[in-house]
Amino acid sequence: MALPALAADQTLLLDVEVNGYSIGKIGTFTLRDGALLSQRAELRDLGFQVPAGLPAGPDGLIPVAALTRMTWRLDRPAQKLFVAARDDGLVPHIVQAGEAPGARIPVESGTGATINYDLSGTAAAGQNVGTGSFDMRAFSPWGVASTDMLTYLGGGPAGPGTNSAIRLDSTYTYSDPDTERRYRLGDFIAGGLGWTRPVRLLGAQVGRDFALRPDLVTFPLPVVRGSVAVPSTVNVLVNGTQLISRQIAAGPFEIPQLPVLTGAGSIAMTVTDALGKQVSVTLPFYASSELLAPGLQSYSVQAGLVRQNWGAASGDYRQLAGVASYRRGLSQWLTAEAGAEGTAGTAMGGAGIVANIGNIAVVNAAVAASGGSGGSGRQYTAGIQRSGAVFTIGASASVASPAFRDVAAAGGDPVPRMQTGANLGVSLGRFGSAGIAYSAIDRDAPQAPIKLFVPPGTFLTPDISVTNGVAFLQPAQHAHVGTASYSVQLGNVSFYVTAFRDFYRGGSSGVLAGLTIPLGARASVSASAGTGSNGFYQQVQAAQSPASIGDWGYQAFGATGNPAHEFGQLQYRAPWALLTAGADRAGRQTTGRAEVQGAVSYLGGGIFPSNTINDSFGIADTGGLPDVRVMTENRPAGRTDSAGRLLIP
Repeated sequence: MALPALAADQTLLLDVEVNGYSIGKIGTFTLRDGALLSQRAELRDLGFQVPAGLPAGPDGLIPVAALTRMTWRLDRPAQKLFVAARDDGLVPHIVQAGEAPGARIPVESGTGATINYDLSGTAAAGQNVGTGSFDMRAFSPWGVASTDMLTYLGGGPAGPGTNSAIRLDSTYTYSDPDTERRYRLGDFIAGGLGWTRPVRLLGAQVGRDFALRPDLVTFPLPVVRGSVAVPSTVNVLVNGTQLISRQIAAGPFEIPQLPVLTGAGSIAMTVTDALGKQVSVTLPFYASSELLAPGLQSYSVQAGLVRQNWGAASGDYRQLAGVASYRRGLSQWLTAEAGAEGTAGTAMGGAGIVANIGNIAVVNAAVAASGGSGGSGRQYTAGIQRSGAVFTIGASASVASPAFRDVAAAGGDPVPRMQTGANLGVSLGRFGSAGIAYSAIDRDAPQAPIKLFVPPGTFLTPDISVTNGVAFLQPAQHAHVGTASYSVQLGNVSFYVTAFRDFYRGGSSGVLAGLTIPLGARASVSASAGTGSNGFYQQVQAAQSPASIGDWGYQAFGATGNPAHEFGQLQYRAPWALLTAGADRAGRQTTGRAEVQGAVSYLGGGIFPSNTINDSFGIADTGGLPDVRVMTENRPAGRTDSAGRLLIP
């Protein structure tokens, strides 16, 4: 007897209705022996949750009946599929808090070079000294080679009348925005964590730098979820400001990554159906940049020679060292971190966490251990921080045993044995704000002198001794300082008062009160009076900043006390540099000073003088049209030159 032929597959285009409401989409299905099947991607596009482990047939089709969180009925004459589904069987409707992010623009680099310069000359006590700071960069699509240096004419670290040049950092950097990695060869500062100490190295470094993706929000943002039985309108307010008002379809919905400011706040959500019935809910949140979003990770790995006396010597490199750090967001509320470093005779490693506790505050804790020729030691670090609209509270502590050492300590900078801090701030609304803080640090004397060159004629506080232009920092550090402050805005006038006291062995104390009055958009005048270790003093200052090309600026300062101090300068921001001239009198010594700050760049076959360039820049080209006014961020940037080009920092 012949077997009956199997019915051929039938392709159906069905209008899908979920929980009594049409979703506005036509789904493609296959009817096979009375069973309804569809592709995994098609089912998800229609809004159905498809478990990742649900097996599909050889042709990729999945039985609709295998979706256990829903039931269905097929109306073939009407070409409709009726589905009754639970919320956990549906893909939430995503409501964007703003415009959907567009496609990323590829990062492109030209080929050229730029030199930032800061040249100054001083004349004091019959001695003329010239100083210069240079930052030189050559760039191309293959990276950036940079070096910077300090130069002295007539008064360097070797003594009065000497000339010298001190190299600071020389580095080759390659940045990859697609992977957010930055590679460095040469001089750099080692990456670290909140409980480690950075050191300067000469070597190689690779790390993840989120600055390469300014569009990326790295910390966890609050997410709002809900479900509606009928089409409704959802309104979301963050700290009283409405962010969203959207129509949503029946079923579950989700509003991811609400844009919020860091700190404590609240989210209010109201859902209104077609009959005007409203349901409201208020949720607290706490956002902190100390946390990483779930799945996001950052790291820094480097090795090289430890550098000392940076700024006073061109190449004081010592022992070989390696440093590594790692952070990863484990969840919306927890970030883990770990670090390790080592050099000859010293190895240190540790781990820590940063956690959001009940949307109330962020706490951090870490423990590190070291071992080596100097013995073994431990360091314990803990802290808590809450920033709110009314109250801001924080506390931190770090305690290290006498034998605890890291790479910085092996290089001569001892680890603080105890470092604590606490602060409390309160906003009083129109009555101003007040705060108190306490910090304490106890650090042993360094094993080697630490020096920093200061050009002659520079005004320093009396507690810093200067010999031949070199200021030797105090070898031991003990400070237990408490401060209290209050500030209020009275119309256009800002008033403040601050008091401090060093509690270590009867240290100094003082009080300072002052006010600031704005004089237009760029100018202000301020006055203050106080007492300190050198007695009573008074200060008055008037200043105007040269913000744009063609602006004039000035600064005038006068203070009574020990010693009396007067200072005045005039500034002009030209298209090619910032020009400054002024005089300073401290005690019986008067110093005259002139300075020019700017940059010279080569790009696109042209040479362009400009003001200082701190980051990227480009060339506006009008195709040869001269004297065309160019705007950047709605502010005048300048006019094109005779070749129709203008450099835009």
